[in-house]
Amino acid sequence: QKPPADFPLNKPIEIISGLSVREISHLLQERNVVQSNWLLNFILLTKYNPSDIKASTYIFTEPINTFAVAKRLSSGDFASDLIRFTHIEGERALQIADSANELLANFDKNGFLIEAVPLEGKLFPDTYFIPNNYSAHELLVMMLTNYEKNLEPIREHIKQSPLTENEVIILASIVEREANSPETMKYVSGILQNRLGLGIPLQVDASLEYILDKTLPELKPSDLEIVSPYNTYLNTGLPPTPIGNPGLESIQAVLNPIKSNYLYYITDDLGNFHYASNFEEHKANIAKYLR
Repeated sequence: QKPPADFPLNKPIEIISGLSVREISHLLQERNVVQSNWLLNFILLTKYNPSDIKASTYIFTEPINTFAVAKRLSSGDFASDLIRFTHIEGERALQIADSANELLANFDKNGFLIEAVPLEGKLFPDTYFIPNNYSAHELLVMMLTNYEKNLEPIREHIKQSPLTENEVIILASIVEREANSPETMKYVSGILQNRLGLGIPLQVDASLEYILDKTLPELKPSDLEIVSPYNTYLNTGLPPTPIGNPGLESIQAVLNPIKSNYLYYITDDLGNFHYASNFEEHKANIAKYLR
């Protein structure tokens, strides 16, 4: 029997001690490891000795069929020696490469960047469990596969959006860097889409941080004048590419923005957002909250 379409790749699945074969089979069906708990239960009882089933945390790096799952359970092949690699929302390809280079024995950082930089935005953030000898290309494929898995359920929603999928990802990568919670992501998304609709420059610092490889405190007033398609102070519209790799929440925020008349926002020293509908209100917020 083929594995389920939403097979849980690289997700820890714990089989605790004391579970019956039937309970294990039901658990693995609930976690989408197998399609039929009945078939797994039958295989484990007829082809293997139930006492050989090893309680542990199992990780599957590729989809396997029910017979292979039964064999893994009975042989103790739970792959717990895999390395945990966490790629957080908003990270750029360069940051991913730096992290992987520290963890993986044979990682080709330059080779990874050659392939990964053109795919910025599609290197899906997640916690991955990978072998120590994983190649740069294999890691890249794993993240791209995860991107497709997460985007597929919302592609119809994306098609109904006024933005293309690429534009959704570009805007989500900005929202990821500019906002700090699911709610503020939706507000910021709505504001930026208002500005796009009116042809007003987005004026986001995150795009300058990306192209200059600086943090927000490192930006200088002169940086606002840099000639670059990523300078959203000088140019209208979106930057030419994503400025990082957004997570699902920021993508959903682009597809489901909070509607408002706001055109401006600031963040105070405590991380609270303050919104304004016009420049006078915006200046008042700056005077009040950023003194």
